[in-house]
Amino acid sequence: MKVLRVATVGNPNVGKSSLINAIAGSNLQVGNWPGTTVDRLSISFELAGVHVDWVDLPGTYSLAGAASEESITRRELLESPPDVIVNVVDAGNLERNLGLTLELSELGLPMVVVLNLVDEARAHGIEVDPRKLSDCMGVEVVATVASTGEGCDQVKQSLTRATPARLLVEYPDNLRAALAELGESSPWRGLTMLSEEVPGLPASERARQLRAQLELAQDPFLSIAEARLKMARHLTSDVESRVDQGVSRSEKIDRLLLHPWLGLPCFLLGMLGVFRFTYLFSAPWIEFLDVLKGVLGGWVASLNFPPLLQSFLVSGVIGGAGTVAAFSPVLFLLYLAMAFLEASGLLARTTFLFDQVMKWVGLPGRSLIPLLLGFGCNVPAVYSTRILPNLGDRLRVSLAIPFTACSARLTVFVLFTAVFFPKNAPYVVLGLYLLGLLLGLGTAILTRRYVPQDSDRTGIMELPPYRFPSWKATVRQAWLRTRSFLKDAAGPILGAVLLVWFLHQVPSGKPENSLYAGVSRALTVPLGPLGIHDWRLAGALMPGFIAKEVVVGTLGVSFLGEDVIQPCGLVDGAQQIAVGLGMALKNTLLAVPQMLGAPELPGDESPSGLSAAIARACDSAGALAYMVFLLLYTPCVATVAALRSEFGNRWALFSVFWQMGVAWLAGWLTFLAMNHA
Repeated sequence: MKVLRVATVGNPNVGKSSLINAIAGSNLQVGNWPGTTVDRLSISFELAGVHVDWVDLPGTYSLAGAASEESITRRELLESPPDVIVNVVDAGNLERNLGLTLELSELGLPMVVVLNLVDEARAHGIEVDPRKLSDCMGVEVVATVASTGEGCDQVKQSLTRATPARLLVEYPDNLRAALAELGESSPWRGLTMLSEEVPGLPASERARQLRAQLELAQDPFLSIAEARLKMARHLTSDVESRVDQGVSRSEKIDRLLLHPWLGLPCFLLGMLGVFRFTYLFSAPWIEFLDVLKGVLGGWVASLNFPPLLQSFLVSGVIGGAGTVAAFSPVLFLLYLAMAFLEASGLLARTTFLFDQVMKWVGLPGRSLIPLLLGFGCNVPAVYSTRILPNLGDRLRVSLAIPFTACSARLTVFVLFTAVFFPKNAPYVVLGLYLLGLLLGLGTAILTRRYVPQDSDRTGIMELPPYRFPSWKATVRQAWLRTRSFLKDAAGPILGAVLLVWFLHQVPSGKPENSLYAGVSRALTVPLGPLGIHDWRLAGALMPGFIAKEVVVGTLGVSFLGEDVIQPCGLVDGAQQIAVGLGMALKNTLLAVPQMLGAPELPGDESPSGLSAAIARACDSAGALAYMVFLLLYTPCVATVAALRSEFGNRWALFSVFWQMGVAWLAGWLTFLAMNHA
């Protein structure tokens, strides 16, 4: 069967992903481009006896340049040329989009132009004649509204009829003569070599000589840019008609959201809404997963397995799988909210609001979003750094995120502040939050000179029009990203849980005499200067590496003993699952009015004897140092897995050791300050 390779190319915010989502059906696949963190969407389907492999290239304004999006697109088109290019353009911003279209036409590859967002263009009084544009360029032009699927079938049918576009740009005579002498395989390659040095496209010595000659008259880069801009304007004037409709809806909203005084409060309220939406609506399903984990453990207990095997299955396998699954509701809803904000045009406004605020850290304004999300959960916060266009910025923000106090740490803070600082608990917790944020920003500043940077840090920044995203595409994108995380992180998390279980069981099966207790007692040596001398406090930090929310549970087991697993019958378990599912649905509905309420610190639901036991294990200075250390020490294994997935082993390991060092130093200074206060 014949295979047709297709690549989608276009500017950012033109609806490329919406188009491929609308065409994909259930065949959409998501991954990363090799060596990058840029999403790679692809689909495969059959079309009139032809097997179509379709890939969505990153949004870019040009094929030349050093940014990761430009490099990926250029490499794919030059090294593995597709059979057909589907060039998606925004009907409401035709002149700007046609600059890239004219570049693509110079590659000499068959092309289809998709005139997308025609509904929004009409709403702004803009009409584009696709037939006239097709006649001008010599390629098929299809008008679409990808968010609703309008015109998508015509796009699929046009693939087998695609032809190369006409070469329309009229370059100066000296440039055309140099291009003919160079004799490259495509006009674009020759023109690029004559105008600039592009990574991955080395210019020949003759090209450099010709460039030097051209520069005596005028910079060839400017000559090429001016010629393409002139032709883009000419085409636009021929095929486009406009009716002045006054101030647009987007401009009216921007007057509020980009206001120098009102914009910041509006943004913070919006992010508070995202935060509360994610965690209010995920909490019922996390509780349901906990019920499901308990029922599965009860079913295993009812099978009368040997105690060691039963413990392995319940605490190791089921406990590990439950830890992985517990992240999925948070991640899915967070990705859902972020996808909605990005597609609606709201996310792009953050750059203009926070560029000056974040400038002293050397980061763009959008960096604040992942940092704020880190207060909920560090894992999706690391993945959300993909909204930053620069690899160096993504890495620096990701190294700062684990210092922010995620919600899982809050359970430990509440327990310890209630025991040691009952009158000042809110102020202590607030201080811990601010300490983590400041040290995270400090890490971003210190690592600025040591992380890789894209050479093009400025680029073009635009404000797309406000639009209501397609729920179908938004949900699909959120699910694909959640599935990608679960696939990458499941192994490391499960392995860490099984390791901790093994340490608890060897050699006697009793925690106080186990290898776990021995390692915990050894940990009191480096933690002694922080006022932590009890092995049970030190040992709880180890499973905290798996997930910070298990620290309180580990302290309960270490101080009060392990809970007995109650056997559960098949019918009883099914009833518990049904009740748990009903409660999850009920609490999800109740979360709707809770969205309007103020956030509250969770109550202490730990065993009543645990507080007294911890109070005997250390003093207030040691307790505060313990909280500081737990705030700052190595991120959970899921966060490490996210860092490894995004940036590789080296930076993931650096994050672990850097945070351990900072945590120890900060905890020690805290202990000294408390003792001298």
